[in-house]
Amino acid sequence: MCGRYTLSISDKPDVAKLGLQSSDRFNIAPQSPVLIRTRNGGHATAHWGIALAGSGPRKVVTNARSETLREKPLFRDLARCAFLADGWYEWQRSGSHKQPWYHHCRGQLFFMAGLLSADQGCVVVTQRASSPLSMIHHRQPVLLDEENVWRWLDGVDMSSSAAGVEITYHAVTTRVGNTRHDDSELIMPVDGALSAQGHMGELFPDI
Repeated sequence: MCGRYTLSISDKPDVAKLGLQSSDRFNIAPQSPVLIRTRNGGHATAHWGIALAGSGPRKVVTNARSETLREKPLFRDLARCAFLADGWYEWQRSGSHKQPWYHHCRGQLFFMAGLLSADQGCVVVTQRASSPLSMIHHRQPVLLDEENVWRWLDGVDMSSSAAGVEITYHAVTTRVGNTRHDDSELIMPVDGALSAQGHMGELFPDI
């Protein structure tokens, strides 16, 4: 799944000049405005999350499984979009402890596949995590580089493609669990047994 992610604009002039995000964001959470690329190649801000109709207490969906996109009525007719990002967090369980890990491409911009409802919001499309990321969490976003984001927006299923982009990951502070915190310290490596760092060679695992 994807529950939090980051997007810095101070080191990305092309993103900053869009004028849709005013500052670096290190703890982007569901039900907040997010920056997306739309199907026509433009950019916009959208609400992260789509409310489920008739679900009793208001329930918001923020992720969609790539394996069942065509089966779920909620997602079947949505437009495609892509979230702009430069990192995301996943939580690893160890007994009663949950350790957050930060995944990134050395600060470079990438995209997360998404779906957009014009009158409600958007969701991140996820897939089964590849090794070694599956040791941290069993799901991950469907990740896209600049070339493949256009294929996703054109309707191609990108969840089983393969492109060699290195993803680095490391354990970070549990402060990221609180949405009130939004600073660069959140992405810094932490000391301790769970702070081992690693990398993976494929951004798009073959599933």
